[in-house]
Amino acid sequence: MKTKLQMFISLTLFVALFLILFFWSQSNIVERDAKYDLSQLATRVALDLEMLPIAEPLFNYSGDQQKVTKYIDEINDLLKASNSRVVLLDISSAEPQQNSAVKDKLILEAAHKKTAITYRVNRAHDAISYCIPVLLAFVAWGMYLRAYTFNFQSKVALTTKPEAEKPKLVLDLNTKCIYLSSNQEQHIQLANKPLCFYIALVEFCDGNSEIVLNPNKDVPEELIAIANRYFERLTVLGHTVRKKPNFSNSLEKTLSEIRAALDEVFTEHPELKSKYYPPKAYGEGSRSKLHSYGLSNICFEDVHVIGR
Repeated sequence: MKTKLQMFISLTLFVALFLILFFWSQSNIVERDAKYDLSQLATRVALDLEMLPIAEPLFNYSGDQQKVTKYIDEINDLLKASNSRVVLLDISSAEPQQNSAVKDKLILEAAHKKTAITYRVNRAHDAISYCIPVLLAFVAWGMYLRAYTFNFQSKVALTTKPEAEKPKLVLDLNTKCIYLSSNQEQHIQLANKPLCFYIALVEFCDGNSEIVLNPNKDVPEELIAIANRYFERLTVLGHTVRKKPNFSNSLEKTLSEIRAALDEVFTEHPELKSKYYPPKAYGEGSRSKLHSYGLSNICFEDVHVIGR
């Protein structure tokens, strides 16, 4: 309903604007043509004035009104033939108090007398011609609607267009490789221990993001259990016959191998690395005690584990 009302209002505004502009234009044209025709009329009457028997009350001259009327009719016939908007009504001797500023009356001044020309200007507009601005208003309104609709659809398309799927980190137990889903040609090999530990770290941090994993403390039992489970999966897949590694030993070495592999994987997408990258410890003493190698912003859906 709101859209229909807006369309009606916009159409009304277009029609009103075009009608106002057309009326203003037509009025100016009428006034211009009337002014030109009136100047032509005044010139013609001024040339014929000496031959016209116009009554002169001041000199007690009655004149010949019939002849003057006939002259007026002849002038009007000429004006009509030229489609003039001016109609000559009367030619008479001007009284001393008459002013040339009186509307629809023109005073011709000669050396010895003043003559008043009374006229009428047809300022009416052709009603049929007003179909033109209405038609143009509809055309302009249609173009406006088309542009508005196109712009609206473009905005909707931009807002509804699904974001390009971000690359995921793929952890493949079948090949013991990690790579980005957007670049499956660059496979980085990882040893059994760091691969299993990293997958376990992602799964553990997904549900325990608040736990601080300090490298100077023991690895949580739950994290070790998850890592052992993935190592057993490697055994099932036929990749190893060795006994389970101790995931608590050489933790910094394991993390270094993981970081090195991630550095290679995220060479072309460094902006994505921070989510997957186990933070390094900076500083010594009390600051190192606050350090955590946990992945605080990761979800298990951010990775794709093949061969689980």
